[in-house]
Formats: sequence, C-alpha cells, structure tokens
Amino acid sequence: MRNVSRSFGPVKALSDVSFDIRQGEFLALIGENGAGKSTAMGVLFGLVDPDTGHVEVGGTPRRFASARDAIDAGFGMVHQHFKLYPELTVIENVLVGNEGGGPLARIPFRAAEARLRDIIKTYDFRLDLQATVADLSVGEKQRVEILKLLFRDAQVIFLDEPTAVLTPQECLSLFDMLRRLQKEGASIVLISHKLDEVIANAERILVMRRGALVAERAAEATDRAELAGLMVGAQIEAPAKVNAATDRTVLSIRDLTVAGPSGKPRVDAVSFDVAEGEIFGIAGVSGNGQKALVDALMGLETPTGGTVLFRGEEITGKSVAERRAAGIGYMSEDRMSVGLAAQGSITENTTAGREHSAAFSRRGWLRKRAMTRHAERLIETFDIRTPSAQLHVGKLSGGNQQKVVVAREVSAQPRLLLVENPCWGVDVGAMATIHGQLLDLAKSGCAIVLVSSDLEELFALSDRVGVIYEGAIGRIFPRDALDTFAIGAAMAGGGHIGDKHA
Repeated sequence: MRNVSRSFGPVKALSDVSFDIRQGEFLALIGENGAGKSTAMGVLFGLVDPDTGHVEVGGTPRRFASARDAIDAGFGMVHQHFKLYPELTVIENVLVGNEGGGPLARIPFRAAEARLRDIIKTYDFRLDLQATVADLSVGEKQRVEILKLLFRDAQVIFLDEPTAVLTPQECLSLFDMLRRLQKEGASIVLISHKLDEVIANAERILVMRRGALVAERAAEATDRAELAGLMVGAQIEAPAKVNAATDRTVLSIRDLTVAGPSGKPRVDAVSFDVAEGEIFGIAGVSGNGQKALVDALMGLETPTGGTVLFRGEEITGKSVAERRAAGIGYMSEDRMSVGLAAQGSITENTTAGREHSAAFSRRGWLRKRAMTRHAERLIETFDIRTPSAQLHVGKLSGGNQQKVVVAREVSAQPRLLLVENPCWGVDVGAMATIHGQLLDLAKSGCAIVLVSSDLEELFALSDRVGVIYEGAIGRIFPRDALDTFAIGAAMAGGGHIGDKHA
C-alpha cells in the first residue's frame, strides 16, 4: 500500500498510509476502534476505492475493481461482520461465487462436499454442511467464513477479528492452521484487538491511530502494555472488580427446557439463580445452547418446560415487550442484525424501545431535541467516536457500534441485563469502558447474566461462572475457584456434575 488516503464525508479514515505485506509472513494490524484498520483492508481487497494513493502487487500497481478481482488474484478475507446468506445452507454459502463452469454448467456439489468434509475433519470444525446458516450460532457462522477461505486456497489471507467469538481451543486450532498455511507460502494479515494473541502469533505488528500508521514493532521485541499505549496514546487501566451481590434473588430459573429440531433439547433442564448486584457468567463452546438459553430468558424462544421468575414474578410466558417494560435489558451478540438498526441514526438507536416514554414523547409527538440531547450525553459518557449524533450507525466502526448498544441498554437502568459477548471486536480501550460500565451497573443493584466466549472476560467480571455443555449447565464455579483448565475441561464435557441450583 502506497500513500493511501480515504475519507467518508467528514471522517478521515486513512491518512497517507503506506506499508508492505511480505510473502510468507504473519503480519498483524492493530489500533483502537475507528483507527482505519478495516478501511485499509478494504482498500487492499478491492472493497474500498482510495481517494489518493494505490496498491502494488509484486511491485506492480494494481487496482481491484471488486472483491471478485481480489479473490481471483489469490486474496481471501474473513470479515468481522459476516458476508453470508442466512437462507442458504453452509455448502451453498461456500459455493456462492465459486460455482465453476459457465452459466449452464452443473454445480459440482458432490466433489465440493467431499473436499469440504476433508477440510472440516482436518481443522476439527463442528459444522453440518446441510444446515441453514440462519439456524447457526455466531461462532458457527464464523467457522463458515473461515471454511470459505480454506476452500478457495487463498494465498494472501486477511482476517478481521477472526477469533472474537471462538473458544480458546478453537483459537489454538485456527492459529495452528494459519501457521501451516504460512509455512506453505501464504501471507497472513491479522486484525485483532486481542494483544496477547497478536504477540503470540504475528512476526511483525503495525499500529494505527486515527487513520495514520504510527508505529511498527517486531512481536518478539514488544509487550501488551507498549502496544496498548501506542494504540490509544495513553496507558489503560482495567476496572477493578468489586463484589456487589446481595442475598436478594432477581432471576430464578428452574428446569428450563427449549426443544431442538431433532428431538434433543437445545436447553436441557437448566436451573440457577442470580442475585441483585451479581454477575453470573456462562462459559461454553459455541453452539451448546447459550443462544437458546438467553433467547428463552428474553422471550425470543418459547420454552417447552420449566419456569423463569423475575423478582418473584413468573414471566415464562411473557413477551419481549413485557419483559423490557418490567426492567429486563438485552445486549445481543449479533449487533448488526439484532442489536442495532444500521440505517438508523445514533439518536434513533440510543432511544429505541423508549420512544413512547415521557422523556422522549409528549402527546404522541417525539421530543426530538430531548432524544438528541440524550444521544449526545451517551456519546460523551461512552466515548462513541462520531462527528454527529445523527450519523447512521452502520457507518460507525464495529467497536463504536457496540458502544451504542451498551450505552442504550445501560442508560435504561435495567434490573436484569442479559449480555452476549459484549466486547466482540472492540479494542482494549473500549473493552475497559464496557467492562467498567457493566461493573458499575452491577454495583447499582442490577443482576447480570453474561455469556462470553472469552474466558479472560468472564474471569474479570463474574462472581460465578456456569459451564453449559450440550444444553445443560453441569458445573457452577464460584469466583475463588475459577481456573482456565478446569473450566476448559467442563466446556468439553468433562468434570463432575455440580449443584445446578447454586
């Protein structure tokens, strides 16, 4: 990349950026949310046209008119926000754009399926090629994106937050595979906010800040603290965990069951309580029933058995709207499809669900100035990087989009908050902000159910951690017993059954 600049309206996403990607190297590109990393990858992959500057391949200036040109040149990208067709199956998604032959040629499904099964077996992916993508968990969708890349034999591989929702075991498997590809001559370009992951796997690290390339480091000659400081221009302190739990129960679940398509329950007789001020973490390999459990608690799934009590009142059959009105908040792991309206403004998204409250409505008319003032307060409090409260949320970086979700839910002051992977794809600074807000919310008396694929996050925030495996919570670990290996074993189905009602 040579002297590339790119603006989106008043936002300068890239400012005179130049760097090289060497054959067979493992390169990492890091920076806080909105630093320009994804835009830089978009330019390299033919998704974004630069205002100035150009891209060279093998010393020759090239312009990819589309991603198709980049794919044909041997480039592959795993996007932070999935590029999948939800109504198609896994194998159909892999073959889209890669069917082979002319317009009347038959698609070679059998040969493709055989090759895909070999890839799945080689890299230990848990995927059903005939499953509809809409029915998959976020972690499984991520694996489909990686499967597409492997199927196309990409030689220059861009990965934008590829491990954001993967378990530690899945991450190890992924990086083993990437190093294998690197040894075969592929160039790997990793965008990640997980600094330990970057240092452990990359050879060279580029640091971006506010659209500019500000530093380059050899991975062996740097550490997490230096990289974090280079990213944000200041030292970052993680918020301190304080035990705020009381003896008053907010959420009580007994034998909650959600049916599955094949007769095997997705949620299998789950029971636990969550106290006022407590953060109850849920760990598990993606696809083991976490999503169905949270959906059942929020009213998005209909349980086939069991009860849910909120502050002593049974809410098992209540609607989403009724649960929200009662004081239950929800932060979905899928912020683009569920958590946000991408075409709506920050103002509209931060007041969504509360438009008819007295704060934002009078006699049936929206109080737009009050809505804007509310959004502007949240932009300042949660450090949402935007030129205006009226900017469409879809134009924000992934981390700033997540801050909008967090700001909306936390500012509503819920008594129970259901949270899924709150720091998926956010930088270390944004992570500290989000963690601090969740801890402050717990201190105010809110009970929090935290589902996360990041064990470090669960350990930092949770008072207890339950492990879900094949739809059942078999063990619940108190904070003083949190151990990576013990929880990892329970996630794989090992360990003894503990007190389900703890």
